[in-house]
Amino acid sequence: MKEFKFDVVVAGAGAGGICAAVGAARSGAKTLLIEAQDRIGGTGVFSPLGILCGLGPGGNQNVNDGFLPELYPHLFPCRASDETITYYDAEDLSARYQSLVAGEDNLEVWTSTRVEACEVDGKSIQSLEVSGAVSARVTAAFFIDGTANGNLAVMAGADFQVGRTADQQMQPSTLTFVISNIKSELLSADGITPFRAENWGDIKQIKKALGLNEAYQRLKEEGRTSNPKRGDQGVLFFPSPDARTLVFNHTRVTGIDPTDPDSVKQGYQKAEKQIYDLWNEIKDHPALVEAELKISPVLGIREGRRIVGDYMLTQEDCLGEARFEDMVAACCYPIDIHNPEGGDTEMRDIPGSGYYHIPFRCLCAKGWGNLLLGSRCISGTHEAHSSYRVMAPLTAIGQACGVAAAEAAQHQYTDIREVPVSKIRALLKEQNQFVEGLVDDA
Repeated sequence: MKEFKFDVVVAGAGAGGICAAVGAARSGAKTLLIEAQDRIGGTGVFSPLGILCGLGPGGNQNVNDGFLPELYPHLFPCRASDETITYYDAEDLSARYQSLVAGEDNLEVWTSTRVEACEVDGKSIQSLEVSGAVSARVTAAFFIDGTANGNLAVMAGADFQVGRTADQQMQPSTLTFVISNIKSELLSADGITPFRAENWGDIKQIKKALGLNEAYQRLKEEGRTSNPKRGDQGVLFFPSPDARTLVFNHTRVTGIDPTDPDSVKQGYQKAEKQIYDLWNEIKDHPALVEAELKISPVLGIREGRRIVGDYMLTQEDCLGEARFEDMVAACCYPIDIHNPEGGDTEMRDIPGSGYYHIPFRCLCAKGWGNLLLGSRCISGTHEAHSSYRVMAPLTAIGQACGVAAAEAAQHQYTDIREVPVSKIRALLKEQNQFVEGLVDDA
């Protein structure tokens, strides 16, 4: 078997993993990014919602910058208000991810490659065995778990939690879909005919014009859909800027185990049926007779395993605008809990400043010296996870892990906690990331 040696290895190439790898590489570390899919991108590419959540609390302030201007250049400089919806195109994002990693001389990317085994000595990962497009044994000084479900950390033996405290149930999964080539000129809403292009951003008017909520209400009342959302909750979607496309976040599937491929496959099939239930109810609308339905290739998973770290972020921290001395990232997205049983959705905005700190302690797997958590699998409660799980804060979390691991590797530290947090913030600041607290520029 071939053997490779790196300073930093990142497993999982979603938003967090990619930014972890680029952060490490730009900090001078020889870095490897491993991804099981045939291309990088994670949920934002394979199960896209079409909007970037959690960029900033508004008022021309962003609390997540870093590599985001390179990935979403049309959203920068700062948005004019918190009312602006931050659209993106999934294929464009995929191309920008590819461009981002391709520009790093210190970074190697292996796609279609799975981590099969993890060699551990005490509480330290020694090497990984991978197979697929590349079959090899990989050693490194530091490892970053960039997977959504903490796969690497759990494989190593780290402690984890799942779901809400009472019953370990997790938020429902969603299969997103797109309806394109809509003839918006054939819509009418509030007595306006034809539907004016400037009304395309008005979600309420689009719903009325297409009769979406009424269609879903009929399906619920007549028992013709398994979607557990209440009928009066309506249909959730976002209109793309082209005035021809709608991106839907409407399906709900409960009881999915994201670590069980069979459970995920069954969840996909159930969600796909929910999509066709709605599509068949609305497709004869004059504006949709030539429309195209495209279903995402991967089921969107809201929640998975949360690795136990040195500190567990709580809902009280989020809603209390927590400020930590070891801050390395921030998040402004609300507490957003979709009921695990499929009913109501609880949304609670972050008050005051509109954001909270994420401490470095949440990124350090408890008891492990060379393992960092660079995705939504960081240490937090079910409630806190519902806030920081979205893409913008995950990019900041990943980037913080990357620069910390690079700094530790270059100084030949044996424990990631030897890196001063003020130095991590300095490196993040150099890479355009938002930080608060003491900065060590030495």
